[in-house]
Amino acid sequence: MSHLKERKEKVCLNCETNVIGRYCHVCGQENLEPKETVWHLVQHFFNDITHFDGKFFATVKYLMWKPGFLSKEYMAGRRMSYLNPIRMYVFTSAIFFILLFSLKKPEDMVGSGVKPKSLTQLEARRADLAKAISLKDDEDGDNSEALRKVNVQLAVIRKLYGDSTKRTFSKSELDELTLQGYNDSLAAAGVSAEDRKRIEQYVKLIQNPETGMDIMGVHTGDYKTAEEYDSAEQKLPEEIRDGWLKRRIVHRMIVLNEEYHADRARFREHLIENIMHSFPKILFVSLPIFAMILNILYFRHKQYLYVDHGIFTIHLYCATFILLLVSILLGQLEGAVPWGWLRTIILLLIIAIIVYMLIYLYKAMRGFYQQRRAKTFLKYFIVCGLATVINIFLFLVFLVISAISI
Repeated sequence: MSHLKERKEKVCLNCETNVIGRYCHVCGQENLEPKETVWHLVQHFFNDITHFDGKFFATVKYLMWKPGFLSKEYMAGRRMSYLNPIRMYVFTSAIFFILLFSLKKPEDMVGSGVKPKSLTQLEARRADLAKAISLKDDEDGDNSEALRKVNVQLAVIRKLYGDSTKRTFSKSELDELTLQGYNDSLAAAGVSAEDRKRIEQYVKLIQNPETGMDIMGVHTGDYKTAEEYDSAEQKLPEEIRDGWLKRRIVHRMIVLNEEYHADRARFREHLIENIMHSFPKILFVSLPIFAMILNILYFRHKQYLYVDHGIFTIHLYCATFILLLVSILLGQLEGAVPWGWLRTIILLLIIAIIVYMLIYLYKAMRGFYQQRRAKTFLKYFIVCGLATVINIFLFLVFLVISAISI
């Protein structure tokens, strides 16, 4: 209830209905004076936050420890004590994917495992190499070559970003900086731009054997443009020309080869980024399909409507988001703590969460549908199998969409 003064006029300002009491019986609006102070706005904000928090934590408690209970409560009409399932889904999925995207970078998933280096770390690396060379620990000349490379990288970084940069550089970025430094040296020596470009392409081919290969394994030959490819196809007999689908794929691959300079690592990084941002869509699309599977499996139970299965599925997804989020955060903590015994405890907690996730659906089905253990166990495996097949199919569909739209 608001702390604002109640109006003397008994007519609702929202729908103009005659009001009996403090609330309008038609639209539910409080019959209060419309003018508010800043303090009232602040009070309203904190009241809404604490009200949401109270419902949220009460809902999470039952969601985690009594699988299926909230769905039964919703079906029975007892809903005001818990957070609305749709709001719960939006809130938990938003928090989960925001943290997932902030913690998991695409370059970490396609990279070589080499951590990005800062300017300070590169300078420390140069000092270590110089010390090794001074101690005559460079029989094969590898340290001298590495030192020259680091010097080039540092020179280009200072030229582009200055001495105070706090930015970190991945291996691919450092390779690009090295090439740029060599290019600058060649330009200063009077080498033509065309020759420098040829040298750069050759160096990239040596550094990355995948460079220059056709992306996604589709052969585009030596064609630089789609028009060049189409012209060559027109000269062939009709019976041996590429089909419509392959022509579309080759057209797209030619564009991607040109855009990414046939750099498959960079292409994979952008593709994985697109796929990661498709996960919310995949889960959103799979949700009604999952509910349909349950509707088919429990078709004899006429008391359950499709909407009831949908509410059950929403609660299941919310619990999955929360459990996954906790396991991801524990994984980040496990990699940060220095004590071995604490890391072991955290690892055991992660394993326990994964095991609980595997049995959560069974416990939820058992709690909501109230069937015998044997029947529930059988339907649990059917649901898991069908859901796995459907999610794989959806993943492949979105993979193709991501590859086309990248």
